[in-house]
Amino acid sequence: MNHTMVELVKKTIPEIDLKLSNHIIGCIKDVTNISDTERATIMYIMDIYVCNYDAVENFRKYISTSYYKQMNGKKYDRSLLLLAENLVKGKGDGRISEDDMKKLYESANDGNKITDYEKDTLGYIVDNFKCTEKAKKYLDEKNI
Repeated sequence: MNHTMVELVKKTIPEIDLKLSNHIIGCIKDVTNISDTERATIMYIMDIYVCNYDAVENFRKYISTSYYKQMNGKKYDRSLLLLAENLVKGKGDGRISEDDMKKLYESANDGNKITDYEKDTLGYIVDNFKCTEKAKKYLDEKNI
């Protein structure tokens, strides 16, 4: 575990923002060759602490251990699941709001195309996370 990264987080609780995520990434010795320990620490930070959308998107670039998370024999987009988990950890009632769903959709649409895995992941999020009716409607309007 990279304790320097974790100590930075503890100083700014309750939420990690883009600025702090950049400081955490600054602790990586060689961003072209991130170590397993550094990758694991970033994943730990994302699992334990609330990260805003910009921070999650920033961290995404560095945690490419496996792009997919397999559950019940099906592959899902790991970074979308992490983003959803962080969105429900944030301020509010623990649900995916319409604004949250817009962020998830925007993240999935990163290459101007949403892959089948990303569509499946968004569907999984609707089925397995608490989502507002407006969030579900927004995704329906996008034909996902």
